[in-house]
Amino acid sequence: MKQVFHLLLILLTVQSFAQSRKYPYYDGHKWGLVNDSNQVVIQPKYDSEFWIFREKIAIVQQRGLYGSIGVDGTTIIPCRYDSISIIKGFTAAVGLKGKFRLVDVSTGKELSEVVFSKWGERKHDNPAILPVEIGTKWYFMNMVTGQLINKEGYDGVGFVTTGYYEGVVQKDGKYGVLNLTTGTLIAPILYDHLVYKSQGAFDAIEGDKVLSYTADGKSRPGNAGALTQHQSASSAAVSFDAPRSDDSYLGYMSLYVYKGKDNDWKATYEKRIYANSPVTPVKEFHLTGYTSVEKFYYDETKQPKALLKAVRNGKTGLIAPEGEVILPCIYDSIRNEGGFYVPRKDGKEGLVKPDWKVLSKPVLKHVYYANYEAEAYLVEMLDGKKGYMDMHSGKIYIPGVDR
Repeated sequence: MKQVFHLLLILLTVQSFAQSRKYPYYDGHKWGLVNDSNQVVIQPKYDSEFWIFREKIAIVQQRGLYGSIGVDGTTIIPCRYDSISIIKGFTAAVGLKGKFRLVDVSTGKELSEVVFSKWGERKHDNPAILPVEIGTKWYFMNMVTGQLINKEGYDGVGFVTTGYYEGVVQKDGKYGVLNLTTGTLIAPILYDHLVYKSQGAFDAIEGDKVLSYTADGKSRPGNAGALTQHQSASSAAVSFDAPRSDDSYLGYMSLYVYKGKDNDWKATYEKRIYANSPVTPVKEFHLTGYTSVEKFYYDETKQPKALLKAVRNGKTGLIAPEGEVILPCIYDSIRNEGGFYVPRKDGKEGLVKPDWKVLSKPVLKHVYYANYEAEAYLVEMLDGKKGYMDMHSGKIYIPGVDR
């Protein structure tokens, strides 16, 4: 359930933040919302972090259940559902005890009386079509009317891979094609394979017989010899085997570190074809006076393109192989978060941007992650309060925190 809500949270953040300068914050007990002037918009009373979606609503959680509220905090849908998953716009599948229905989370209006146990990926837009499972059978639902398109359920359904409103249906191992506008069968459920063509046309194969169908349901004998591949009608999404990787093969430039005598170290840029291949370093650098040196990163797109994490007198810093000190050896540890860096000192954490600007000295309890749509980092203060720090100014959006 937490994974479903986290995916929803990301979706809401991506869609809404360009318009909304409001930030969730945690007062040590509950979550609320502030604006970019650190004025409280919604008092803390929710169990999970939430964002305003399209400057209109937010999905919120209380006592483990989900609902929706307006931008001013007024209740739209009471927190009574096990899950809420946005499917399109404000249309969501709300779940309770393993059953789902479609609801408009901006108004609280139920969009369909149909209750289903699962749903698939929607397709098309006017109207959007949603595959749903009821009992053990699958149906297509018109998301505008909330009605089922096919009255008879099938063992499986999918979409024809053209832009036409055609659905693939399966029953007893055979396949047919359904017109998603009228709900009638274009091709009966008789075929072993379907091969999709252009403009809603497809070839239907039964044994060694082929019929070529057009989008209006007309058919004529097809040419079996012209078929080069069969696409299984049961697969709305075709999966491919991932390429196998040989761990011994490298084939790219990187940074390598070698230990010498005492506190002497050698760092090299090398291009290795295989892990055990003999190499001649492209460049070689010597360092001394460090008790530990290890590769921190190598990335041609960054400046500097390579960094070493070095320890001197029990303290950690970052240096370029060429010798430039990026962060001095004054920290207990430094971790690379991919898009930013977190130095730790005396049990407190700081934040360093990708351009090496120190956004915060080690005065924070914890730095969690970057929200690039919000252009802010989620941080925790020493008193347990959480909120977002602006990526550019370092301002923290928590009431009472002045920086």
